[in-house]
Amino acid sequence: MEHSDFVVAWNQRKLEIDVDRLKAFKTANSKMLPKHFQAAHIFWSSVWILAIPTAIAVMFLYKWWVGLLILIFVTPLISKSTKKSAMQFMIDYALESPEFYQFVLAEGVIRIRQKP
Repeated sequence: MEHSDFVVAWNQRKLEIDVDRLKAFKTANSKMLPKHFQAAHIFWSSVWILAIPTAIAVMFLYKWWVGLLILIFVTPLISKSTKKSAMQFMIDYALESPEFYQFVLAEGVIRIRQKP
């Protein structure tokens, strides 16, 4: 499918796009995305990583159960959201850039199918 056809079909909601989470995360960590996508991804990845020591500090400095709740519930939620946003970045940038669209198709980052 050509890029222009892809954009039109996506805007008409005729497509379903499957994104490989691991490949999307690896691509988001590369230098292939524009600066605004990279900045957002780096920011949320940093928040996720810093949530762990923050939770541990809250355990010792405030109340242990609050830190434990952060560690058990908030940290995995941020991790999952970071990976989901990387998947959405693949779709968004594929709609903007024909070259990136060809790359993610060829690498198997996204798979496109018509909606039934």
